[in-house]
Amino acid sequence: MSLLRLSNTNNTKLLISKSSTIFHSHLHTSRYSNTSTSSSSSSSVSASSRNSNAATVVDASTINTDISQDIPSKVKITNNYRTSTPPSGVPLSKIFSNNFPLSFKESYNHYKIRNDLAKIQYDLLSTLDFFPEPSEFYKSEIKNTIINEKTGDYINEFNIEPLNFQNLKKDDKYYLIFIHGYGAGQCFFYKNLEKIANLKKNKNWKIISIDLLGYGNSSRPNFPHDIPFENYEKIEDLFVESLKSWFTKNNLPANKTLVVSHSMGSYLSILLNMKYPNFFKKLIMVSPGGISIPKRKPKIPLWFEKLWNLNVSPFSLVRNSGPLGSYFVSGWTSRRFSKNKEIFSKLDQSLLHLYTYSIFNAKGSGEYMLNYFLAPGGIPKYPLIDRMSDFKCDTLWCYGSNDWMDKKGGLKCSNNLKSKGFISDYIEIEDSGHHIYLDNFNKFNELIVSEMNRFETTYK
Repeated sequence: MSLLRLSNTNNTKLLISKSSTIFHSHLHTSRYSNTSTSSSSSSSVSASSRNSNAATVVDASTINTDISQDIPSKVKITNNYRTSTPPSGVPLSKIFSNNFPLSFKESYNHYKIRNDLAKIQYDLLSTLDFFPEPSEFYKSEIKNTIINEKTGDYINEFNIEPLNFQNLKKDDKYYLIFIHGYGAGQCFFYKNLEKIANLKKNKNWKIISIDLLGYGNSSRPNFPHDIPFENYEKIEDLFVESLKSWFTKNNLPANKTLVVSHSMGSYLSILLNMKYPNFFKKLIMVSPGGISIPKRKPKIPLWFEKLWNLNVSPFSLVRNSGPLGSYFVSGWTSRRFSKNKEIFSKLDQSLLHLYTYSIFNAKGSGEYMLNYFLAPGGIPKYPLIDRMSDFKCDTLWCYGSNDWMDKKGGLKCSNNLKSKGFISDYIEIEDSGHHIYLDNFNKFNELIVSEMNRFETTYK
């Protein structure tokens, strides 16, 4: 499968010449016993796991856990933090005005180890105080849940549970599920997971963060490029059915399950509930995507619109840049993960940068959904506000004070759900944009813990 939906090499050259702009404007963006990883990784799905309904756990013995050999101490991550803006491109004159703090040498070093996604994920999660060894309160593991026995496709997930969780009665167990947004991976939440777990310190909650199909360390099947853009519902179903399979395999009780989803993850979670309403009781949507069309649309450069409509992936830049891929990614990670040094140490930032580069560089798959659902500028082609008649779930609509998403649409949806008898609230979090979980780390975590407490008293 071609990485780019382009008809000639001139278009490919055009993409590379505008590389930094495409990339930076387009993103919004334990223990193991039998590894099931994508073709980008060094491991493969075993024959036995293909025929099993149970999740597989990744074998730590197959992973070199010496972090120091891959993360040089001289990696420089500059504090250039900025909240994200709509994926709308910038004038050509500003293409090379971005700051790329990573050195060429470090970028080359990352290029050499880019395909070992399992180890890179393991190293990053190893900075948490309950992985790979248990803490005083929690134990954790990385798992791959097979969602299609025929193809071997699987969902990668990180599980955190209290030490005595398995001894609890079924009615005393609760589940908090995190679903990331477009282009991201479950590890983007890893510091939130640690903070929420340590704030809660509750015996009753299991926390699970998953990679969507075609993202992160989940399997990356070939994307069906032959499906016309107007048949967007087939692409929606592809991802909805993968989530349906994951929830079915995990057999979580709906009245005990609270889902937190970000951006495109919220879009897919809404679609999942409309088709299969019995998987979770409440959905917390964090700057949800695809809800409504804003009155003021961003200006879109013609070149950006053309590339978007060709469904050119922003991650193609990373793959086509060879040893310079990590260098280009550092422009994004230095803006996204550098706000609070108390949250992300230099080691955290280096590991998170390497993780981001590795998943951006991995085989193109789920990322190609974008043009089926959204127009340039992140404008929904088929707004969910007009399609939610079958939605049956309590909700919290959460936006950043400086969010580029259309807040009015979320507020209107919330009010509509209230009128139908559902519990639905709307909130804006100060000092934050689209990535609220990073922009206002502490407020976000406090909000989630508050919602967990509320969930326990509301749904017994």
